[in-house]
Amino acid sequence: MSTKNYIMIDIRSEKDKDKAGIPRLPSSAKNKLISIPLEELPSKLKGLVRSVKKVEAELVALKISYLKKINKGSNIVILDSYSDSAKIVARTLTKLGFKNCWIVTDGFSGSKGWLQSRLGTDSYNLSFAEVLSPSRVISAAGRRFGTTSSTKLLPGGSD
Repeated sequence: MSTKNYIMIDIRSEKDKDKAGIPRLPSSAKNKLISIPLEELPSKLKGLVRSVKKVEAELVALKISYLKKINKGSNIVILDSYSDSAKIVARTLTKLGFKNCWIVTDGFSGSKGWLQSRLGTDSYNLSFAEVLSPSRVISAAGRRFGTTSSTKLLPGGSD
């Protein structure tokens, strides 16, 4: 994260970050972590849409696409709890023209995710990550990139 132009976007809820922690990044990369939590649709709206989870993830992708810090050539790493929503966000960003979208395989808390890979965590502190209020993966273990469609996955490499 510190040697290349990567930006990590944590889409987990504030509650999940408080419970599990946040990724420990080198001090030179701490400004490259942005928090844009998934927002739950209002209950009235949930009954009107076909795929609530997909709509919620696509709304986050739309927010990410308008960030001033990134452009369509930026290296964007999406992190969620178990990588299910991150996949939808990365695919949506790719459809919007972003060329380098990554996810952390198994997210932060999954069996092959950030925690289990022992990549280091810090306790959640609002001042650490830039938090934007509601309204492909990089191998830390040095593994090669595995590709599935236009979404790149690491460490695990399965979609």
